[in-house]
Formats: sequence, structure tokens, C-alpha cells
Amino acid sequence: MSDEQEKRVINSREQGDELSTTGRLMNYNEQLKRELGKGLDFTRQLDRLITTTDPHELFAAADKLTAFQLNSAYLIYPQQFSKADYYLIFLNRLLQQHQNEAVTLRADEDADELYHEFPEITEDGHFTFTFADNTEQGAYYTERTTGNALFYLNFQEKVMRINSHAVTNLMVLDYTKRYHFEVIHRFEQYLLAIGEYLQQDFDFDVDFSVLDPANGHFHPFRQAGRPEQALDKLFILASNAGRMLTTSGVNNAVLDLGMGTSVQIIANPNGKAAQWGLVVTDDQQQVSWFDLLFKYEFLRDWYMENIEILEIAADARYFND
Repeated sequence: MSDEQEKRVINSREQGDELSTTGRLMNYNEQLKRELGKGLDFTRQLDRLITTTDPHELFAAADKLTAFQLNSAYLIYPQQFSKADYYLIFLNRLLQQHQNEAVTLRADEDADELYHEFPEITEDGHFTFTFADNTEQGAYYTERTTGNALFYLNFQEKVMRINSHAVTNLMVLDYTKRYHFEVIHRFEQYLLAIGEYLQQDFDFDVDFSVLDPANGHFHPFRQAGRPEQALDKLFILASNAGRMLTTSGVNNAVLDLGMGTSVQIIANPNGKAAQWGLVVTDDQQQVSWFDLLFKYEFLRDWYMENIEILEIAADARYFND
């Protein structure tokens, strides 16, 4: 090979290396600009979540932020709110828009996370959102100390489900030992308000379970079949408390509590007869099964002593307690 030919080969290689390096640099720069643009979009969504007065903008921002992947191979943001934090911020903003800021949003610097604090139960009432492996799109509103998941929330499916098992464990078994019912009732109203606002503003499908005061809401027992022994016990307890449990046929027992309030223990009127449960009825549609457990000690004793049979079942699609 002549000297001239060798120079041409070397120049060609150098130019190829230069073009390859330039291409990589341009690609890197384009990727970086794209990721920076994504970061700016993130800040716009966060602005909406924090400041908007439009409920639909609020929901759209929360929905996007909980699914937002901010980090990439080209750009890492070391300081970020977590997915759980956006759920908490959304609830606070939702309550704020309805002039009902029942909880305080606080930051735990040690755990590097936000949490809700219910003012009247500050020693125990710290709540965050947690996630299950099989429900990546939804989150569970969980009391941090006990791990009781009080409700499930899913933005994509527009679903909220109260967990009857966790509500009973935390608010009936635990909180009654240290708080007056007035405090527990205010916390109950807070949970109800969240569901009502989600229904009103965004057409969520909400199951209030044991907190539901609506007449005609059938609460299925966890265990199928007619609870014969439990009904016998209720007859005695009710009689001792000056109340009357009456039966009509084999599929209906009615406990009259007076003042227009009654509890029916019946086979599911809209399903299989083997599935039994209860229905609370009151003239004002303001009393839930949860409320009755606090108002009537004999009912609470009966329910808790027979909890393996009588526990109101939570939605099995989201809870497996």
C-alpha cells in the first residue's frame, strides 16, 4: 500500500469515529432534552395538584402523578415525593375544596414520607398509603402502627372500598379503649366524607360497608349459612336488654331497637339463600351497623363474641383478611 493510500484509510477511520461520537453526543442531548421536558410536565402536574380549585383538574393531576416515572437512565432526581404521598396530598386537597380539612398532612423526616394525622387521636392516628403486589394501580389507607388498612382507593378503576375487618379491629376493638365515641364518630364521618366526595365529584363506585347508613344495604356475614347459635344468643341478650328479637319464617329475624330503628338478620334477598347477613333500617337513614355497635353494648358484645361467624365480609377482590 502506498503512503497516499494509507493516509486515505486512516482519514476515513478518523472521520467514522468522529461521526459515531458526534451521533452519540447528539442522541444523548436529545434524550436529555426529552427527559427535561418530562420533568417540566411533572412540575406542571404538581402545580395543579397543589393549587387548582377545579376538582377535575385535581383528579387528573393526581392520577398522572401516581403513575409518573420521573427517573430515567439519563436523568435522576434524588429528591422526590413517593406515589403514596400523592394519594395523601390528593385527599387533603379534596377535603380542602369541600371546606372539610379533617386531617393534617405532616412530614416524617426520619422515614422520608408524608402522613395524615387525625387531630384528636394524634398518639395513634398516623395514616399513610401502602401498596400490594397484585394491586399496583390502587393503594390502601393504612394506620401505621397497627397496619390496619381502612380502605382501598383506585384512581384508574374509580373504586373505593371500606375494609370492614380493619375498621372493626382499629375503631371498635382498639380505639374504644382510649377514646370517647364522639372522637371515633368524627373519624367515622371523615372516612364517610372521603367516599361521598369521590362519588359526587368523580362518580366513584364506593362501598362504605359497616359505615353505610343507607337503609336496605345488605351486609353479608363472612361465614355462609344461617347463624343458628348466634341468633339464639342474641335472643337472650336482647331480652335481657329489654329488646325483642322476632322471627318470621326461616329466613328472617328482626331486632326492634325502638325509635324507628331495627336490624334484620336475613338471607341475602338478592342472591343465594345460603348467604346470610344483616340490614339496618332507621327512619332518618343516619345510623349504620358501626354506630349501633357503640350505641348498644349488648349488640357489640354479641357481635364480637361471635365474630368468626358474624363478621361483615369485606370485598374479597381487594381484601383477604
